[in-house]
Formats: sequence, structure tokens, C-alpha cells
Amino acid sequence: NAYYQNIIMNNFNFIAAYHNKNTVYNIFYFINAVFKILGKLISDSNIKVVHVHSASRGSFIRKSIIILIAKLFRKKTVLHIHGGEFKIFYKNSGKLQFLIRYVLDKTDELVCLSDEWKNYFDSITKKQKSVVLNNPVILPAGIIKKIPALPVKVLFLNHINPKKGIFDIIEFFKQNKSWLSGSFKLIVAGAGESDALEKTISENNLGDIIEYKGWVSGKEKESLVQNSDVFILTSYNEGLPMSILESMSFGKPVIATNVGGIPRIVRPGENGWLVQPGDITALATVFEQIKCDKSLLEKYGNRSLQIVQDYSPEKVNEQLNEIYNSLLQPYTANPIV
Repeated sequence: NAYYQNIIMNNFNFIAAYHNKNTVYNIFYFINAVFKILGKLISDSNIKVVHVHSASRGSFIRKSIIILIAKLFRKKTVLHIHGGEFKIFYKNSGKLQFLIRYVLDKTDELVCLSDEWKNYFDSITKKQKSVVLNNPVILPAGIIKKIPALPVKVLFLNHINPKKGIFDIIEFFKQNKSWLSGSFKLIVAGAGESDALEKTISENNLGDIIEYKGWVSGKEKESLVQNSDVFILTSYNEGLPMSILESMSFGKPVIATNVGGIPRIVRPGENGWLVQPGDITALATVFEQIKCDKSLLEKYGNRSLQIVQDYSPEKVNEQLNEIYNSLLQPYTANPIV
């Protein structure tokens, strides 16, 4: 949506290749997407670039097929990798590593989300051609400043999954309930292992300091972010989380882990705090600091708003055009992507 609404192109030809349903449905959905892509490449000779967004595992396998199809049609290709667990996927791929490297080398431009990821992809590919491109985040038209008050509202807005660190956060609230009560309230929103989450909250009598909102989107999601005081995401692996960028666009400080591209946007002492995944003791230190000096929330939130300006669609559009132009120097006509 951020690309569609804000990235300036003559034509935005988007074809979805995945739908979050059951496996059988997804297979047919992907096959249908492949036929759509083939039809587009056959019928529209003006298309010069195929820009593919991918995660890891099954997503990468599916998108590899699309990359190879595009190369058969002699199109320039951009492989844009978002998956925070790509290193794990590659390490555990065994003999498939050769095919993964082949696809990475075959693509014309490899786009990643941070310098750390660039260094990683350069280390496993021959051409060492990866570039860093920021994720675009739509900046709200108007932000209503929220003055932090007790209890401080801490928002988790992501997948309900142990790898996202949510159950570490729940354990932290469980172990420190006595001094967190009245001072902090955790708001959790997202889909995934919600039954396990609600069971943990109920069995440990945490309902007074933890509230689960379920899946949210649109205005409801914006309202949650707007009304929070600090955003938290303690993932074990990440690319560059959109949830963090979105919270920063509302001027929120961030508590996160030192993984993936997160240190690029969450800077200790400026707009938030970084801890190691699973480090509950470090979380206690962070929450103690907030409890003792709530003025940090406003200070860090203002800095978040400054940092996120570099991730506006306009800035990303400039970077994206540079990537396309570098690929299309042999062509004289304006490309369609």
C-alpha cells in the first residue's frame, strides 16, 4: 500500500503471489499469479524491470521461479529481500544453498534493508552487488501529542509468535508484576498464537496489566499507536520492521532488540532502547529508567519523528529511481515496472 499510494510511477503493475490462507489455496493462488505475470510479460513489451519482493523459505522458492521467468524474457530483475530469518533459512538449506546462490547471482539487483544485511548478502554472492533501500512508511498527516501518564501504555503490534519476543515480554510482566502494576500497561495486538497468549495471561492473573486486542488494522491500528506511550518489539530476527517505522512516524519511542536492521532506526540514548533477545533483566532496567524519568518518552519520541523522515515515500522514491536508472541505461524510453 505504501508503494501503491506514494511511489511515483507511470504505471504500477502489482501482482500478488501469496495469500495468507491454507496451503492448497496458496498453491493455486501462486500458479494463477505466475500465469498473470506470463500474460503481462507477453502482452506488454514496454516492461523492462520485474521487481520481486521476497522473504525466506517458501517465499524465496516461489519468488525464485518468478525471477527465472523474468530472465527468460530478458527483463532486468530486482530481488527485494525482507525476510528477517534469511540467514537461518540459508544455513539450514543444505544442498539447496547452490540454487539459492544461483538465483541471487542471476538477479540484476539485490535489494536489502540495512548495511548488516548488505554485508551478509555480499558475503554469499559472487557479484557483491546488493544495495540498501529503506522501507517506505506513510507519515501521518497530523499527530496529536500524547502526554505520558500513569500507567504508561506499552504497545506490542506484530505477530503473536515466540520469535517476535512477545512471550519474553509476558514473562517479564509476570516476574515483575508487583512493581509494574499501576505504572505500566501492556497492550498486545496481532494474530498468531493468540490462544497460548490468552491462556498465559489468564493463568498468571495478568489481565489487569496486559490487554490483548486481537488483530487490528486501519483506523483501529492507528488509534492504538496514537494512544500508546512507547512501542516494544523484542524479536530474535528481523529485517527492518514496518511496525517500528510506523510507531516512529507517530512520534513514539521504541524498545527493541539489537538484530537485523533495527539498530539503524532505534538508537540508544536518542529515540529508544536496545536489548538482546530474551534478556528479561535488561528489560527491567529499561522499564525502571522510564518509571524514574517519564520525560524520556517525549524526548525520545520527538527524535523518532526526526529519524523516520528519511523513510518517507518521497525519499524512498528517489532511491528506487536511482536503482531503476542504473539498470536501464541501455534503454532510451521510460521503463515500465
